Amino acid sequence: MSAELYNACLESWRGTYRWWREHHPGPDERFPRDLQMSRYDLMKEFTGVRKDRLEWERLAVQVGRGVLCRFDRTVRSFYQRCEQGGNPGYPRFKPSRRWRTIEIPDAAPSMLSAPETPRNHRAKWWKLQVKGLPRLRFRDKGRRLATALEGGGKAVMLRIVRTPLRTELQVVIRHPDRDTGSESLEPSNPVGVDKGLSYRLTLSDGTVVAARVADMSRIKRAQGRLSRSKKRSRSRRKKALAVAKAHRREQERATQADFRLAHRLVSAYDGIAVEDLNVAGLLRTKRFSRKMSEQRWAALSRILEHKAEKAGVPFVRVNPKNTTTDCSQCGHRQTMPLSQRTFHCQACGLCLGRDHNAAINIGARAFGPGSGGTTPDAMRPTNLRCNTDTASGRRSANGHRRTVSPSVDKPVNPGI
Repeated sequence: MSAELYNACLESWRGTYRWWREHHPGPDERFPRDLQMSRYDLMKEFTGVRKDRLEWERLAVQVGRGVLCRFDRTVRSFYQRCEQGGNPGYPRFKPSRRWRTIEIPDAAPSMLSAPETPRNHRAKWWKLQVKGLPRLRFRDKGRRLATALEGGGKAVMLRIVRTPLRTELQVVIRHPDRDTGSESLEPSNPVGVDKGLSYRLTLSDGTVVAARVADMSRIKRAQGRLSRSKKRSRSRRKKALAVAKAHRREQERATQADFRLAHRLVSAYDGIAVEDLNVAGLLRTKRFSRKMSEQRWAALSRILEHKAEKAGVPFVRVNPKNTTTDCSQCGHRQTMPLSQRTFHCQACGLCLGRDHNAAINIGARAFGPGSGGTTPDAMRPTNLRCNTDTASGRRSANGHRRTVSPSVDKPVNPGI
């Protein structure tokens, strides 16, 4: 039903444009905005659809509005890409088998029921009740949802997502404005972060994070069974589901490891600067594209930015131009081929790791000279190993906490 409504909106939008183009064949003519139905116009039309279609009348009105909001975002993104001059990516029709998300905007507070309340007598399970949908129960692991709601947050959108492993509930919460009180303070222990392949991350205080190696053995075995199965058979559908589950488990394992690493960095430093790499452009190279994709630089930066903003820690993206070729001590610029892993300044004689020098420059550009860097005598890049389940890191001789990602990522059951 949701895919049918989405495709109907897309067909109406395309038909309106074809009609306008037939009556305005000029090449300089632009499609007027007054002929485009806004989100609220679509919702008014949907009111009439609910009167004519009994199956939509039996559902909560927010379910249909979620489909219309999704279509409106698709059209707006299409126009935005056209204005930016990139690949427009024309909106396409969606088959019902590929529709995996039910969005519920403007969720009513009565839809969610906390445990041990008059509406929900269960001891541990939360309850989700939406008109026309099956009643769902879920666990609030770590009391994240309860803590957010008790702190004054408001659930503004619910998403019921069907994944290969389970059916998940995603809750979008609007938090009240909070004054952290640290926005005007200069960070006393900032750090610069350089991304690489020999080490996944190199910090300006000398700490290095081991390069990530994805465990693809289970995915390869499942993919081999799928390739040997007969097409359009029942066993092939089961093996295709096994491949999807293997990919999903690997993705969740990597995401949980990135969240643990980001938590340790935000807990150890009060200012974080990372290089703003064009990861999409780097992945076009044939030589190191697979290894670069395994490091998950873009995903880790997004998670780190989210964690830093939540904790009130300044997070700065720095242009990586000349961060490797500039000396972090005197500022002299010299050529550095990729095969040369040690930076030896021809002006002042500074000698240290290539990535370490870049990390110090990144921290200096974001927070000023001397931010998070160490003197040449105290620099000892170390690859420390720590327990995957603990969030506490070790401290070096100069007081800085050294944190690294675990060498083996343990699977962690995700929360809501």
